[in-house]
Amino acid sequence: MKHSYQVNILSVQEVHTLPGIWPDAALRQLLELAEFEDAVSVSEADLLEMVLMALQDLGNQRAGELVLEVIFGDTMRPGVRQNLVDDLQEDEPWADFATVSQQRGLFIAVVLLHQAFPTRYGTPDALKLRFSVRALSESGMAAMESAEPAWVMRLLACGMTDTDVLPRLYEEDLAAGPFPDAPGLIWQFETAAKDAADDRRSRTFELISARLWFSPLSRGLEFQADVPAPLELGKPR
Repeated sequence: MKHSYQVNILSVQEVHTLPGIWPDAALRQLLELAEFEDAVSVSEADLLEMVLMALQDLGNQRAGELVLEVIFGDTMRPGVRQNLVDDLQEDEPWADFATVSQQRGLFIAVVLLHQAFPTRYGTPDALKLRFSVRALSESGMAAMESAEPAWVMRLLACGMTDTDVLPRLYEEDLAAGPFPDAPGLIWQFETAAKDAADDRRSRTFELISARLWFSPLSRGLEFQADVPAPLELGKPR
């Protein structure tokens, strides 16, 4: 069984960071790892500037390793962090990283390293999509309300062709069954506030992800998406 939706891509915007990715606590941790004197006494207003100065004093290699350590902690081995520093200087290094759940973290790392070493690291690019979804039946509303990552990926893939990157790499996951990489492919997701006059079957969402996955979608694109019902996703085809 599938639920049908009408999807409208309202806007596609290039962004170069994500909201709230470098909170004060993470910046202070970086200062401490960099053995910056009086890290605790640095004011919030000066914190980012002090971090950038500390990273520059360390040099690119050591700075990159510490940034990755703050982001990933024990989930990434020191040897991997060390080898990754050079790769982070390439265009969109997250796109080629095998562990999808860590791609967002690589983007976050480049955001800060670009500020510290603008001649070494390119400006990190991501895509922000704003799109509206209207359930074409009452039965499809529950999945739209919960907007699980697998549902979102399957929904948006319906606006792409079979030769686009996402459908080619995830053909089986998009068709049915578990979609373990789906949460890692979505870097940020929000449901827009509902207007009192809105159609109760309609919702507007905002998503930020790598350009690699969603570049085929353009502003003004409209399409019907037929998405497997949640109860059907775990059943064999």
